[in-house]
Amino acid sequence: MEFSCFSGLQKSGLQWNNQSVVGVIGGQGEMGSLFVRFFSSRGFKVEVVDVQTVLRPEDAMRRCDIVLFAVPLHKSVEIIRQLVPLARPGQLLMDLTSLKVATVNEMLQSSASVVGLHPMFGGRVSSFSGQTLAACPVRISPENWQWLRGLFSSSGMRVKECSPEEHDRMMSIIQVLFHLTTMLMGRTLRKLGIDIHETMEYTSPSYRIEMNLVGRIFAQNPELYAAITQMNPNTGKVFSELKESLEVYEEFYRSENLEGIIADFKKSADHLGDFCAQAYRESSALLDFSVDLANNKRKCD
Repeated sequence: MEFSCFSGLQKSGLQWNNQSVVGVIGGQGEMGSLFVRFFSSRGFKVEVVDVQTVLRPEDAMRRCDIVLFAVPLHKSVEIIRQLVPLARPGQLLMDLTSLKVATVNEMLQSSASVVGLHPMFGGRVSSFSGQTLAACPVRISPENWQWLRGLFSSSGMRVKECSPEEHDRMMSIIQVLFHLTTMLMGRTLRKLGIDIHETMEYTSPSYRIEMNLVGRIFAQNPELYAAITQMNPNTGKVFSELKESLEVYEEFYRSENLEGIIADFKKSADHLGDFCAQAYRESSALLDFSVDLANNKRKCD
């Protein structure tokens, strides 16, 4: 079921259009730049604010009809808190951070309309088509939200509505659980003194894909992954379940309980259900592509 929460600010008629001025705070960063191009290509006048710009965040708050916060996650609450006193009725505040409860709550301290956004894609995408945009329309009239949603969906984005709480709960799985296990894998490889290039001499196609995903995370900004892990209100529960699961499997190992591992494996497979067969088919296509990619690389070398 799609989530919608429209409270307050029920002004009739559209409050914004492509003649509105959009201010992007953090507009020279990777994601900020992407959305500067997005709004500019649709006819909006866009004001870019960043560390090196003459235009200050306070100027954007006073001058712009729509203000988009595209700032680092670990600084987002502090930055929004400093600026919301300058917001006004009839203005729209949005953010692009990976977590929604804390940033949305800060924006709600203003008198402006508020929509939390989380692009489920990186700032280097070549197309918006098929990309997912999580959206929390917490304080905006239905008419204005439909206009804004249409602006995003017309570019090919799939807009998934949710509450800030539901968003952060889902991110504890999609981001925290996945990132934690990946970072722990990297730490374990480091502590064991493993030469990753040597392991690639023995690689299977599935291992190559898994290691590419590990390397992909460690090639990116550590501050982002630290903040995603540290700031999600559900991280503690994920840690507890991970710890308990490791203890269970350690006990299986130490007691030489092969049947215990088999039984637990089957329980997880039953829980995942039909997704297992779907994932097998899709991953098989990825494995074939990975083999072709590796073979072409060897030919070039």
